[in-house]
Amino acid sequence: MSRSIQPPSCPNLSRRQVWGQFFGDLVRDVRVEKGRTVKEAAAESGIEVAEWKAVEAGRVPTSRELIHRMADGLTIDHMGMASLVLFCHEAWEK
Repeated sequence: MSRSIQPPSCPNLSRRQVWGQFFGDLVRDVRVEKGRTVKEAAAESGIEVAEWKAVEAGRVPTSRELIHRMADGLTIDHMGMASLVLFCHEAWEK
């Protein structure tokens, strides 16, 4: 994954939305790096394709369980996914 440290500047979006989109971009980058389609990753994680696509589009996962399931779909350990969440923690801030 080659990403800059700061998410892109999007003047019409809130900081939370920008970080949510950045998290989605990171999830997509990992999925593509692993050679998986959205359908494959969603099936492996046991979630709907539409839900997976929503996260990649910037909707932040609402539960720890969903984050763990997505890690399974990406075939990364839960600590690896936790690192992505911590890096993008502002996506979950109110």
